[in-house]
Amino acid sequence: MIVEDDENICQRAVDKILELHSEATASTDMESSTLESSRKAVVGQFKVPKINEEATHFYELTNLDSIKDISQPPAMMDLDDTSIAQMLTKPLVLQHPCHNQAIERHVKLDGMICQKI
Repeated sequence: MIVEDDENICQRAVDKILELHSEATASTDMESSTLESSRKAVVGQFKVPKINEEATHFYELTNLDSIKDISQPPAMMDLDDTSIAQMLTKPLVLQHPCHNQAIERHVKLDGMICQKI
């Protein structure tokens, strides 16, 4: 959503990320070390959100406001609020490649599997 051409969609994405970022920052500030260590022992469970089958755009597939345990995107956890807000005018540039040798291996394996089917 953050890289859409439509400014309204980008604004919604930035607002949601800022909301999640502030919640994560507030909860981190309030946690004690004992709570933090007990939290590490718990494994998070992924729950598949309900899919809106009548969606006409990808951002309508799920209602982000109805999901209880949603976290901020991992690539944006270290960014401050100003950097996140600037994404409306300046795109996010990640410091790691999204295309590497491991991806190439998987593409090759997928191709081989598809030939067998």
